Amino acid sequence: MKNTISKFRIAVFVVIIFVLVSGCTDNGKNKDASSLPAAGQNRIDNPVSGSGAPDANTGDIVVSVNGNNFTNSALKDAINKRMKIIKAKIPPDRQKEFDDKKTEIEENLRNQMIEGFISKTLLSEEFAKRNILASNQDIKIALDTVASYLPPDKKLNDYLKENGVSNEDIIFAVKLNKFKSMEIGQKAKPTQKEISKFYNENRETNFTEMESVHIRHILVALGKDDSDKVKAQKKEKAENLRKQLLNGGNFAELAKKNSDCPSKEFGGDLSYIKRGQMAKAFENAAFSQKKDAIGPVIKTEFGYHIIQVIDHKPAKKVTLDKVKDKISSLLEQKKKAEMFNAVLKKLRDKAKVVIY
Repeated sequence: MKNTISKFRIAVFVVIIFVLVSGCTDNGKNKDASSLPAAGQNRIDNPVSGSGAPDANTGDIVVSVNGNNFTNSALKDAINKRMKIIKAKIPPDRQKEFDDKKTEIEENLRNQMIEGFISKTLLSEEFAKRNILASNQDIKIALDTVASYLPPDKKLNDYLKENGVSNEDIIFAVKLNKFKSMEIGQKAKPTQKEISKFYNENRETNFTEMESVHIRHILVALGKDDSDKVKAQKKEKAENLRKQLLNGGNFAELAKKNSDCPSKEFGGDLSYIKRGQMAKAFENAAFSQKKDAIGPVIKTEFGYHIIQVIDHKPAKKVTLDKVKDKISSLLEQKKKAEMFNAVLKKLRDKAKVVIY
């Protein structure tokens, strides 16, 4: 039972993010949660015309789903609100880049919102037909799930407001999760044969632990304005430190006293590194040195390094037992998406959808 609730919470959280991205909101019908915690006021207004009849000004309709209309004015308003939310999250140094791509972003949002409106309208109608409800307890679990992912200094209501998530969005997310459980349930669980097949097909590319080395080093840093004389003095300092190590000097103590790298606090220990993580000259030295040997002084853009390899792990294949749970989860999510898209397609094929 505990595992079921845990999976339910995670699923609800994922769905809420989907609703947030889609940019659409519930049409407000069949609200069955009588009291909800306050959410953000910065939400996208309801674009649905619930009467079932087209607007008098049909030229303003962007899309109609079984008589529920999404108007151009409502779409523009929704896009503007979402753009403000997005823009507020862009760092100051990237605002120009955002402005340059504004038209492209707006067009992507437009397409997302139209498709989101179609899907959400069809699903909301299906929820009503099946009497799928969202209780106060369901809502609480969903909100608690979102809150559990937030940093300690972030309040839930602030997060919802910043992201334009309304109470109706959360109600819809809960109903959608229940609907998915009814339609998909355990049918998406992959078989052991499917898991093994995926592993064998991807073993060479995705299931190999890269070669790694556990190293420590001492850095004598170079400054960008160092003269040739200063550079020579620093190189000499590095060579002298290496001599002390070769003569039995304590690596950790010499690193703490002389290294210019923050790792000096840990005796120069950089733990395990893999190829592609460090400067090329540093990497070549680290992966070619023998274990425990004090390597020659290496120069990189950062300065002069003295490297010692503590351990060397060759590349090796990851066994199926170690990754079968991850593969199972990946295949299950893929199956769920495919099955849900098939359900949506059936609903859409039966519906009257007109995109103007």
